[in-house]
Amino acid sequence: MSAVNIARLQRIHNTAARLIKRYSRSDSATPLLRELHWLPIVYRVDIKLLVFTYKAMHNDAPVYLCELVCPYQPTRTPRSANNNMLEVKRTRTKAGDCSFAVAAASLWINLPTVIKTCDNLTASNVY
Repeated sequence: MSAVNIARLQRIHNTAARLIKRYSRSDSATPLLRELHWLPIVYRVDIKLLVFTYKAMHNDAPVYLCELVCPYQPTRTPRSANNNMLEVKRTRTKAGDCSFAVAAASLWINLPTVIKTCDNLTASNVY
């Protein structure tokens, strides 16, 4: 998702928080978002991508998403071989970097192993 679209969605998100709490347009939305326990849009998008990735790895997602997630097959067996790693595909364009397969694998790499190896989403508190 482009930075422009994320900024637009964040403005709508902030406006909704002000509307719910009946604050004026000039008031900062950050404390309102904290009070409502709302995450910024960027994090919401990342979490949604990670949830779809988790479901695709456990065959709970639609087939077309499961086909996009490729487990990493190392040539040698490192100690981290069973960490549910994903293959990050190389791209030449920014549009390629935004594809589900690349974005999901890039986010998945940064997750703690405890979350990657959970049996279900509720146990990991990801969802």
